[in-house]
Amino acid sequence: MLNHFDAKKLQDSLGYVLNVLLGEEQSHVVIKKHIVYSNPQSNLAESVRLCIVPSGFFGQGYGTESSLPALPLKEIDGVPLLYGKPCVQWKDNRLVVYADIIASTFFLVTRYEEIVRANVRDEHRRFPGRESLPYRANFIKRPIVDEYAALLRKWLREIGIDIKEPQRNFSVVLTHDIDQISKYGRILQPLRQVAKTFLGREPFGNIIDSILVPFGAKTDPYDGSELMKLAVDFGNRMHSPLRQSVYFFIADGSNYDIYGKEARNFIKRVRDSGATIGLHASYSAGINPELIIKEKQALEEACGFPVRHNRHHFLMWREVKAGWALSKAGITWDATLGYADVAGFRLGVCRPIELFDPVEMKSFGIEEHPLIVMDGTLDSLDYMGLNEEEAFEYCQELISQTRRYNGEFVALWHNSQFTDRTGNYHPRLYRRLLDELCRTRQTFC
Repeated sequence: MLNHFDAKKLQDSLGYVLNVLLGEEQSHVVIKKHIVYSNPQSNLAESVRLCIVPSGFFGQGYGTESSLPALPLKEIDGVPLLYGKPCVQWKDNRLVVYADIIASTFFLVTRYEEIVRANVRDEHRRFPGRESLPYRANFIKRPIVDEYAALLRKWLREIGIDIKEPQRNFSVVLTHDIDQISKYGRILQPLRQVAKTFLGREPFGNIIDSILVPFGAKTDPYDGSELMKLAVDFGNRMHSPLRQSVYFFIADGSNYDIYGKEARNFIKRVRDSGATIGLHASYSAGINPELIIKEKQALEEACGFPVRHNRHHFLMWREVKAGWALSKAGITWDATLGYADVAGFRLGVCRPIELFDPVEMKSFGIEEHPLIVMDGTLDSLDYMGLNEEEAFEYCQELISQTRRYNGEFVALWHNSQFTDRTGNYHPRLYRRLLDELCRTRQTFC
């Protein structure tokens, strides 16, 4: 980890953060003419009207625990502030901001905390959401980087800069991880089903299904047809081009044969529905990212076309530097970065952003679509343990926050959740959320 910055690295970091906050086109104009990230000095160019004072984050302590924010956090206009002081004042016809939203933004969007706290990991060696600053400081349900962006636009307008609002609309990305192709495709499945039934986990009728499905007498509940139908209907209700649906397939052979008939048929039906195929980088690839290239090639051979989308199985993008393996494999679109144990805004944003390596100070060349909510996060007793109504209300709050900033709501529901196993509320909850998303769209757009 670096412990100091030369001028170029600091400038690259500043440029990246301003791109996140203002958008690339506007940030270039602003950074050259009107804004500096330095202490206020009399020799600053006359055109510089806004001065954001550095907190010292990009200094000798960078990369060490001493650089982590101290709790409780202060607030600036009601927004949690990770670095700097909640103070804004005029000096010599210049607006001086002591709230270091540059460092605060950088900390969140680069997953800086996960590098510094390298010894904090769960049983899968992932950084736990409950250990994260957004959770501990109670802003996991707020995209505070988008709140910083709104503050920065307000300050720029105060100095007379006609800064535009982001040109984007509220949108939804429905994503589906295909961890299993079929529920009843194995010879010994009827025996397993009998055991599950007598343990009270699944209905008696599933024993019959486990016999009928392998012989083609009944449709397998994991075949994804229900998800595809719901996604197509949702797209029609939301009106194109807001419709977007992605299905991620495991290609290392650990869960199913990506070259097999079942997988190929599943892929064809996804394509026929108009959705996108993506790689579900395996659990092993989460441990050894160099496997991603091989897995992507296997999926492309099975599909017959290039693959650019990815999400890691078990959300196993464990270390930030693994982004270079994704980039090397030709992945340009990713939707891994949500927490497994708590739903919310892991990167502090509710929209796609370019990912940046906080060690190398370079862009990965990957557009991240941060995952906001995953089905298993909500009901698992190891995670949030919510009942259906609690889960719906929690998701409503996340939808409301995303809509507030015309963001992109990225949801993950597995095909394996669409079963009638005892206590499974996910098919109902998913339909309710789609209705809520459509209502939100119709009400505000």
